[in-house]
Amino acid sequence: MSKPFIFFDLGQTLVDESDFINHLDQRFLELLNGFGAKIDQRSYRAVRDSVIRDRRIGHGGLSAMITEICSLLLSPGHGKIISERLEPQILQARRDLFRFHDATRVVLRDLADKGHELGLIANQSEDIADLLKSSGVGEYFKVIVISSLVRMKKPDPRIFHLALGKAGYEAAACIMVGDRLDTDICPANRVGMKTIRTTNSLFRLQNPMSECENPTFTVSTLSEIPGVLERIR
Repeated sequence: MSKPFIFFDLGQTLVDESDFINHLDQRFLELLNGFGAKIDQRSYRAVRDSVIRDRRIGHGGLSAMITEICSLLLSPGHGKIISERLEPQILQARRDLFRFHDATRVVLRDLADKGHELGLIANQSEDIADLLKSSGVGEYFKVIVISSLVRMKKPDPRIFHLALGKAGYEAAACIMVGDRLDTDICPANRVGMKTIRTTNSLFRLQNPMSECENPTFTVSTLSEIPGVLERIR
């Protein structure tokens, strides 16, 4: 029996964004207070977490989160202004602070050694290619599908079908590993993949809202994945 093909998400799944998030939180909080929000760090994080938990950004990412938090704390129009102020800082912080989890290379090497072919399906800007190349991590992947390059984003099922076509596997023979129930787990389940949810992410705050958001398995760290694969088989 052939080994399942394993697709991974990138942000907060394979990439450790903790330093980036802490940096962005601080810059964002400074701007919010500069425009009159009068909020401390603890209260800001409570608002941020409620936005994630309550699905107030829909399928959106960082930009949607910034806009939504601004709408809750400031008068209309500030979201666009603050987003524009933060944009260059976000781009620089991605370059400076994105790094792979310590377990990423170990797990990918272990899976490759065991005969698994690997792929990426990620909602990311084009600059993520630089990190994949400079780190050497990109060499582990047979298939790399990045939203900004293919002009479609998760949870659009077309991006999953595109990746499956590139891999040459049927969905039932594949596993999707990701941290978001709405953009990783649900759409992968719907196209017929098995799924593994990682919870070392801000999106651990999400709770399943429909049957399709229930993962096949849940792990707290990447290092658990090889053992889980044996159970899925």
